[in-house]
Amino acid sequence: MIRRTATHASLILVSAAVVALLAGCTQETPDAVTPTAVVPSPAASADQALAPSVVTPGDLDGTDVSVVIATSLVLAVPDGTEAEWTGTTDDVSIAEFSGGGPSEGAVFRPGFTARALGTTAATLTGPDGKTESFRISVVAP
Repeated sequence: MIRRTATHASLILVSAAVVALLAGCTQETPDAVTPTAVVPSPAASADQALAPSVVTPGDLDGTDVSVVIATSLVLAVPDGTEAEWTGTTDDVSIAEFSGGGPSEGAVFRPGFTARALGTTAATLTGPDGKTESFRISVVAP
């Protein structure tokens, strides 16, 4: 009987030690922290789409705008004028104007698509005939 009690006591001690060790391995989360969705950085996945750069046309004149390759520079133009904007670039292999307007039940904003690394001069002309001149630098993510 003493032998069984000693074995039983040993099992209890070993069990307590295992529980203590495992408790030290768990990560505690403070009560004030609320779990949020994990958003990987752009560098975390080559397949992840990057957000476009959005700019107001009046902020462009005389500036150098950096745009990540394979994304777009979207123009925040007044509603209803999307199709009335025109643009050009000196080198369409670096960046190219994409007209806006309605298409298949949606309205798209005008902008410039970043095609290759480099810098090109660009112009944007609004419905009022005013032309903004600026540079687009297409950069790596």
